Amino acid sequence: METLRLARATHQLLERGVEALEKFGRELERYNDRQERTDDTDS
Repeated sequence: METLRLARATHQLLERGVEALEKFGRELERYNDRQERTDDTDS
């Protein structure tokens, strides 16, 4: 029973980590898009 609980906790932890990485990736894309737009207006 303890193993099942540990597996479930590990799964939740991994799931949260993946969600955080996805969110980070989206924010990075938004940042890059903004940078590209400001670079276009500068030249």
